[in-house]
Amino acid sequence: MLEPDLGALLLGLRERGYATARVRPRSAGGYEIMFLEPGVIAIKGLTYILYNPERRILAVEGSRAEDVLATLNEVEEILRGVGSKPERGVLFYELQAKAKASGGRAALKKTVETEDLLGFNLLAVPTSLVSADGNPNSTQWFHLEVRPLWSSWPDERVRYEVILVYRDRKDKLMETLKRLGDLLKEILNRINTVLEK
Repeated sequence: MLEPDLGALLLGLRERGYATARVRPRSAGGYEIMFLEPGVIAIKGLTYILYNPERRILAVEGSRAEDVLATLNEVEEILRGVGSKPERGVLFYELQAKAKASGGRAALKKTVETEDLLGFNLLAVPTSLVSADGNPNSTQWFHLEVRPLWSSWPDERVRYEVILVYRDRKDKLMETLKRLGDLLKEILNRINTVLEK
């Protein structure tokens, strides 16, 4: 996003019960930030607000979707209250999620025949899906990766790590975040259906 009024944002967050970093304006412009943890400018419960001044990225991180949504709304409300316009200053919105899932071994069934070369056949893992007509540098992008967790390898039901990167309009991302668990289950079911054929 364009340079936020970091001092006003942190003051507003502090007034709403967040533990915040200290910030001092620099005489040549910008801010000197005393981060709480690397990159972290505010914490409330298990929700973190991160800021990268070089890349001008403001991020909300948390383990519960409703907390992330509430914090994002508070951040934008505070910025609007001090005269910023997030709808004009934000260059793109991105949702990144990491989840665990379990399922059958369909994602592990497709082998590449190489026994004659190496003595064993290979599995193509992880499974990765991206926007068919997209561009990873655009403001609309989808990338889903499904990796087996090797500790569950001998079991009939395999545990997977699911990593999602999704960029789109804010309203679509917020709706996706609200129903992320169900969407990921449906996508994984469709992957299994295709791979089982």
